[in-house]
Amino acid sequence: MKAKKYCVLVVSIWFALLIIIGGTVVIVDPYFHYHEPLAGEAYAFNDTVYMNDGITKHFEYTGIITGSSTSLGFSTAQAEEIFGGDFIRISYPGEGFKKIHDNLSVAISYNDQLNTVIWGLDTLWFVSEANMMGYDEYPEYLYDNNIWNDVNYLYNKEILIEDTMPTIWRTLTGCVADTFDSTRGYPDEVGSRESVLQAYNRIERTEKEIDPVETEAFFRNLNQNLEQNVISLIEENPQIEFYIFFPPYSICWWDSLNQYGTAVLMRRIDMEQFAIEKLIEYENVHLFSFFNDFEMICDLDHYVDYVHYTQFVSEQVLEYMGEGMYEITKDNYREYIDAIT
Repeated sequence: MKAKKYCVLVVSIWFALLIIIGGTVVIVDPYFHYHEPLAGEAYAFNDTVYMNDGITKHFEYTGIITGSSTSLGFSTAQAEEIFGGDFIRISYPGEGFKKIHDNLSVAISYNDQLNTVIWGLDTLWFVSEANMMGYDEYPEYLYDNNIWNDVNYLYNKEILIEDTMPTIWRTLTGCVADTFDSTRGYPDEVGSRESVLQAYNRIERTEKEIDPVETEAFFRNLNQNLEQNVISLIEENPQIEFYIFFPPYSICWWDSLNQYGTAVLMRRIDMEQFAIEKLIEYENVHLFSFFNDFEMICDLDHYVDYVHYTQFVSEQVLEYMGEGMYEITKDNYREYIDAIT
């Protein structure tokens, strides 16, 4: 009889611990899987891959800044000042167009107040396939609507010890919650010409011959990528204004293409023109490129490597968009192509 009581006691304690642990994770919810941030809770924005879906589904916003790691330095406060409304920033470092498309689809389905999307469309991925994913897998228990696999969130030792408990401790010790702007990427002081050139592995110049079959495959990939992951959203959501920009990689990126030969460089410019001609057909698209702002892209002190730029450049991009500078239209896009060529 004592053994039976002991077993009941142990099981009861075990279940009580499970309820306490799981309940704590649900209440604190460090990745916003169940609810928006609690007022007064000192959340830390540590891992965007784990937090992005929760932010998309549970925050209040009318605008999104999105893209790959080239979108990390953008200020939501600056976007709100220029475009109005409330903005969030959803960045997927290392990702091409598909994952960003998938996240925007979720945002649109969850938030009928969304009216502005600022989207950094990386020309780096113009040659990639439409279903290319930068990561082999994501924490699906945070992205899907299956409550049964939430056990991976509720009873995850790392989430409990490294995220939930530190959030509670930060709150108790009076820390301030992180914001999108307090966790912006690439501060100005980390950019320098010396560091960019030191990291830039410049190959010997050649004149690579262009393979017509390869070129055809590249353009086919680009067309499918745009149609599936970008234009589909534009066409299905005329109520949303899309401010699409090509992230202003440094002159070293263009140089890396040129080192393979003029034909390789010109093919990239042709691909950019192809993308431009497709995107400028839509009234709810405002397309921008800054590759003809040579003062910007040639000043390597504003870059941390040959494609990533500091907050200064991100701020310039938003200012230009607000003023309509460097916008590409049907009337001026050939002039733009001539300029960068």
